Amino acid sequence: MIVCSCQQVSDFDIELALLDILNQPQAPIPTPGVVYRYMQKRMQCCGCAPLAVDVIYAKLEDLERRGLVCPYLSVSTRERLSRMQRLGKQPVPAGDPALCE
Repeated sequence: MIVCSCQQVSDFDIELALLDILNQPQAPIPTPGVVYRYMQKRMQCCGCAPLAVDVIYAKLEDLERRGLVCPYLSVSTRERLSRMQRLGKQPVPAGDPALCE
């Protein structure tokens, strides 16, 4: 499935990037910015941002279920996201130029 037509990013591209990102020591939270930078891509119109978020977290759960990502890492990632939300750091709306940087 195509996630970003501007940069020609598929869900499979995101899955491969997640495998590499999440197997790094001190793996960052796999936000769309982190994933796109890893793939050396950049969101142009940001219309794909909501779908990219959905795909990233669906793939994260799938990789964990398949045993390709450490369950502890997956739980740690979810906890960090929850903490960010509790602290009031809301996701940037799609189309916001700050998301595209």
